[in-house]
Amino acid sequence: MIKNTKNLLLASACLISTVGVAGPVQAQDTLQNATRAAIHEHPSVEAAQEALNITKAQKWEQYSGYFPQLSITGQAGRMYGDNSTSRGLTVDRGAAYSYVGEGSVTLSQMIFDGLETPNRVEAAQERKESAKANIFDVREALALRVAQSYLSVLRARQGLAMIQEHTAKVDNYLSRIRSMVDEGASDESELQQARDISVILKGIEADYQGQVMAAESQFFEATGYMPDAQMVEPLAPASLVPDDVVAAVNFAVEQHPSIRAAVLNANAADAEIDAEKGTLYPDLNGELSYLKSDKKDVIGGELIDARAVVRMNWNFSTGGAQLARIDRTKHAHKEALARKRETQRQVERDVRLAYSELSTSQQQLDLLKQRSELNEKLFAAYEAQFEGARVNLLQLMQAHNQLFNTQLEGVNGRYRYLAAQFAVLASMGRLQEVMNVDVPVATAQEEGAQGG
Repeated sequence: MIKNTKNLLLASACLISTVGVAGPVQAQDTLQNATRAAIHEHPSVEAAQEALNITKAQKWEQYSGYFPQLSITGQAGRMYGDNSTSRGLTVDRGAAYSYVGEGSVTLSQMIFDGLETPNRVEAAQERKESAKANIFDVREALALRVAQSYLSVLRARQGLAMIQEHTAKVDNYLSRIRSMVDEGASDESELQQARDISVILKGIEADYQGQVMAAESQFFEATGYMPDAQMVEPLAPASLVPDDVVAAVNFAVEQHPSIRAAVLNANAADAEIDAEKGTLYPDLNGELSYLKSDKKDVIGGELIDARAVVRMNWNFSTGGAQLARIDRTKHAHKEALARKRETQRQVERDVRLAYSELSTSQQQLDLLKQRSELNEKLFAAYEAQFEGARVNLLQLMQAHNQLFNTQLEGVNGRYRYLAAQFAVLASMGRLQEVMNVDVPVATAQEEGAQGG
C-alpha cells in the first residue's frame, strides 16, 4: 500500500519524467502528454461535458421556480359589441362598433407548492453532480485506453526492431551454411532447416508490422494524432499499486467515479419521488395584476382592474395520473439503486480481474527472465562448443534463434506487466490522478455563469 505522501509524489514524478538520450535533443512524446491530449480533445469527453452542461441548465430551470413570474399581454384593434351596456345606450339596433386597446401586467410569486420546487432543485443538483462524476469516469476509461495503446506502440516497435536486427544475423547464418553446402562441408538438410528458421522469422516480422500499424491506429483514435517516432517509456507505477486487493476494492467502492455517479443518480430519483408527491397538495401563489381597457362608452368604456390576491390552485387528476407518476418515480428510484449495486459489483470485478492479470503477468515475467538467463548460458555454451567443433553451425543458429525468441517474449511480458499495473490503477479510478492529468471539470465562475 502507499506508505506516505512522499512516495505518492515520487511515483507521480517518475510517471511524468522523460528518458535521457545521447545526441541532439529531439521532440519526444510522453504518456502524460498523450493522456492530456486525449482528455482535452476526445469526443467522448466532449459529449460527457455537454451532458454536464445540460444538467446545469436543468438545475437553473428548476431553481427559477423560486422567483416570481411576470406576464404581460396587450391587444389593439376594432371590435363589435352587443351586450347589456350597448343595448341600454343605443336606440337603433342595440349594438355598436369601437376601436379597442387593452393591456395587462401580472406578477405571480409561488408561496407554497407542496415542496415540489425544492425537491426538483435537489434532484437537478444530484443529476449535475452525477454528470460531473461521469466525466471523471469517461476520462479514466480514456486514460486507460491511451496507456494501453501507448504501451502497445512501444512494445510492437521494439519487437519489430529486435526482429529486424535478428533477421540480419539469421541471414548471415544462412549465407554461411549455404557456402558450407556448396563446399561439401554440410548437407542440404541443414540448409533447408536454416531456411525454415528464416521463413518463420519473416512471418513473425510481418505479424509485428501489422501490430505496429494496429497499435498506432488505436493510439490515433484515443489521442487524435499519430504517435511520434520517439516515445518515452513510462516508469512502472508499482509503488502506487496496493499490495492488498481487498484494500484496492475498498478504495474503489468509496472513490470510483462510476459508483459516485450511480449513487448520485439514486439520490436524484429519491428527490423526484418527493417532488411528484408535492403535486397532491394545493399551490398557493401571491399575485399582483393590473388591467386597463379602453373602448367606446357604448361598448363598455374605460376599464381599470388592479388586484393583489392570494390564489390557490388545487388540481387532482381523477384518472390517477398523479398517483401513476409517483409510482413511476418510485420504480425509477428502485432501478437506480439496482444500477448502483450493479456498478459496484462491476467495479469490484474489474479490480479483482486487474489484480489477477497483474499477478499472472508478474509470475510469467519472472519465468521469462529465468528462461532468458538459461538460454543465454546455453547459447554461450554452444558458442564455445562450436569453436571446439563439437556442434555444427546449424545447431548454433538454432540456439541463437531460441535465445532471441525468449528475449522477444521477455519484452512482451515486460510490457504486459507494465500495462497490468496501469489497469489496476484505472480499475480503482486513480490512473489520471497519478499521471497528473486529473484537471477540474469546471471552475466556480463557469458554474455561476450557467446558473450553478
